[in-house]
Amino acid sequence: MGSVVGYVPHFGLLTDEGRRATWVIEVKTTKKPEAQLLGSAIGMKVMEDVPYIKGLDHWIGDELNDESCAYLKDFGAATASNGAVGLYHVDNLTPEAKELGEALISEGAQVYVIDDAELQRIYDSYPVIWKKPDATPKLCFMGCPHMSLEQLKSWTVKVENALKATGNKKVVIPTVFTTAPKVMEAFNKTEFAKRLEATGVIVSYICPLMYMNNPLCRKMPVITSSNKLRTYTTARYYTDEEILVKITGGKK
Repeated sequence: MGSVVGYVPHFGLLTDEGRRATWVIEVKTTKKPEAQLLGSAIGMKVMEDVPYIKGLDHWIGDELNDESCAYLKDFGAATASNGAVGLYHVDNLTPEAKELGEALISEGAQVYVIDDAELQRIYDSYPVIWKKPDATPKLCFMGCPHMSLEQLKSWTVKVENALKATGNKKVVIPTVFTTAPKVMEAFNKTEFAKRLEATGVIVSYICPLMYMNNPLCRKMPVITSSNKLRTYTTARYYTDEEILVKITGGKK
């Protein structure tokens, strides 16, 4: 459109002032917060504003490696699907925060403290819109946004260990891990692909959101650890730990 009309709108977030944070988020949890749950909490609070997040580097480090990038991928998708603009600064981690630090925080910024109790409050606020709230899950979708190569590998190990603990050989709920075609291609070249297949988990590049938006699927009790899928469909949210217990037939 810019090339057609000769100019583009002036977006405030592209300016130095527009990228300054008007919220300071203090993460004070006793364990690593779920990326999807933390992103949801922040997204619903800051909305169109920009947050500067302190304390998260304690849990995911101060380097943008595969693990931290996968975390921020899920975190960012959750903030955006719950109302935020998708721009955030993480103290000691994201590039601008590393370069400018607290200079990115606007004067008079509001403070939002996220501890264990606050995350639990957010979790408990999620509605269950299944026709039968106590229905047995018929399908589990993981990967919205699509899982990274490292996530596929780490989840292979998680599922294997959980199945070993329960004595089951395969997952007890049909489970689909979704990823991008190129990631799926790379994963299939690793030893993990056959190992994951042996657990009964299916790897696909299907879009869970499009699948769930099919009217025929809305009545199905689907579980997920994706806040994006929870927000836009009838899928029911559970944490990664809870999902692992449910699909392997374990006990929490």
